[in-house]
Amino acid sequence: MKQIALDTWLNDGANTALPQLLCVFTDEPLFATQAADLYRQRLKKQTDYQRHIVEVDRQFDPQEFLSLFAEASLFGDVSLVDLRINQPKLSKEAAEALGKAAQWIAAGDTGHYLLVSAPKLNKTQEKSAGFADLLAKGCEIACRPVGADTLPGWIAQAAKRKGVQLDRETCSWLAEKTEGNLLVAHQTIEKLALEHQGAVAIEQVQGMVANSARFNVFDLGGSLLAGDAKRITRMMEGLEAEGEAPTLVLWALQEEIRAIRDTQQAMRRGMSLSDACRQNRIWGQRQNHIAAALKRHNPGSLQKLTAWCYAAEKTIKGMKQGNPWTLFEIIGLGVAGIEPPELWNT
Repeated sequence: MKQIALDTWLNDGANTALPQLLCVFTDEPLFATQAADLYRQRLKKQTDYQRHIVEVDRQFDPQEFLSLFAEASLFGDVSLVDLRINQPKLSKEAAEALGKAAQWIAAGDTGHYLLVSAPKLNKTQEKSAGFADLLAKGCEIACRPVGADTLPGWIAQAAKRKGVQLDRETCSWLAEKTEGNLLVAHQTIEKLALEHQGAVAIEQVQGMVANSARFNVFDLGGSLLAGDAKRITRMMEGLEAEGEAPTLVLWALQEEIRAIRDTQQAMRRGMSLSDACRQNRIWGQRQNHIAAALKRHNPGSLQKLTAWCYAAEKTIKGMKQGNPWTLFEIIGLGVAGIEPPELWNT
């Protein structure tokens, strides 16, 4: 198995040979998006291609998936199969199909590229059929977790890629302000780069954050963990009215669900609440609210909310009818403790 560190991929990707089979297995939505976007951009520069998005869920058809490779070969076109795995365990048929696709690409079939995205795998999953074949035949982007100690450095590197230079004090302040939320930190850097290039003083960063929209993603996480249902409803209405990107709101919801889940899992392994929070980049006001959020949820309720997030993602992409903002409110209130209805036909 070949691995490329995410930082290397983002900073020096153009000097790295483009693999035909790339795996991105991470629980961090920002990392998954960055790695996959760069892969598609590099392939586009290299050749024109037909893109096929395939979801591995209850409706996944292994034979239809494999037929995509055969069809591309018949017409001589380059094909990118963008495979999103949304379940922790593959069926026997799905695992066999993934193994065949990996084998075909490894055997020298130059007409196909396979991009596989999935949540972070545990040791058992890495050795299971299907996943093991993908890792053995392809290349994996290694997405290392960003902890409290390394977050300021991560912010400095992310800003540098956008042409912005931030000193240590500014990076530490922004890390504390965003309360460990990588997506919010990234969004702040994106906005900062639109207004400034080169060295930026801490006062400029603080001023930009202070002048941001009345309703913003900075505030959403705290309200979710605190269980403030009325404020969540007001914020969703405000974010929609102000034209906030639906993908950003969905990522923010997923981040808080992930924080609750990962903290629960760490505590089940015997870790204290404070240590679990530190491991999962939860501090400041979020740490004050996470204990209450843990009492509201169990693995089943979090799995249900994750399914609603998946439905919202499909709605945003036009793969499912509906208004994503309606789903956002259901998810947000669900995190706050108001049980969402049953979800059918996701």
